[in-house]
Amino acid sequence: MKKSLNILLLISFVLTVMVPVTGIHIHKLAATVFLLLSIIHIVTHRKKLNFKRWMLLVLILFSFISGLSGMILEEYPIILRVHDISSIGLVFFLAIHTFVFHKKMILHSSYKRHV
Repeated sequence: MKKSLNILLLISFVLTVMVPVTGIHIHKLAATVFLLLSIIHIVTHRKKLNFKRWMLLVLILFSFISGLSGMILEEYPIILRVHDISSIGLVFFLAIHTFVFHKKMILHSSYKRHV
């Protein structure tokens, strides 16, 4: 279950990031699915949440809300710039989160094989 959730998170994230290729409508749909899957992911891993992971969720919500606000308030382009900047930061923090998670998973699985 958790592995399929992680794969769906990856697919929705990739579709969200590929705005120039897929278009804005797919971006909006994929971003919504990514937000929902992120919340489900946090619920399934809630025992492991620390401050950094809560801040990652806050950044995901902020990026989503700023994108939604930028879509509604088109006459204020600064909101979309804030969305762009927070989304770029989010990509870096999610990459770090994924790297740390996979590093722990690889170390844990190699430890199981030797024991």
